[in-house]
Amino acid sequence: MRGQLRGNVKIAYVILLFIACYQVVSAQETPTAHRLEDVDRAVTFAVREEIRANRLENRPDVCLGFGHGLAVDKKGIASELHRAGLTIHSNVWCNRGPRGLIININGPIRKSSQDTYDIVVELGDLRPIHQEGAHFATLLRKGTYTVKCTEGSQPELVSYSEACCPETGKPQS
Repeated sequence: MRGQLRGNVKIAYVILLFIACYQVVSAQETPTAHRLEDVDRAVTFAVREEIRANRLENRPDVCLGFGHGLAVDKKGIASELHRAGLTIHSNVWCNRGPRGLIININGPIRKSSQDTYDIVVELGDLRPIHQEGAHFATLLRKGTYTVKCTEGSQPELVSYSEACCPETGKPQS
């Protein structure tokens, strides 16, 4: 009887050890949910709207750039865009070619009210640098997205005001 009790204790110990190891491994494999700030969610929304407005969802050469010193979670924003099924590269990828279309978020992002952000977005084409030897990208579109972003709800577009660009300056498919 005593030998059987020791055997049962050993089995119980092995089972508990197995469960503990499984929980540790599972915790390591499941990334902790990274919660974006409202300003980051507003920027993500503005980028998605720019992609939708210009029908860039299926382009493999779209990059995302951020103005110097812009205080946003760049990795978190890129991660959210990838999670939404969009192929977005970093600004470095496009500049290396130079190639593709680049969506630039210019700063500063203004908070026009407690939960509303004004985000300046530019869409540029880097291909003329490579193909024609141009010095700069061609600016296709520039405008300001006003996005309402209240904690606990989805961001929503309040308005968009286009600042520039010629009618012929639409990206080619």
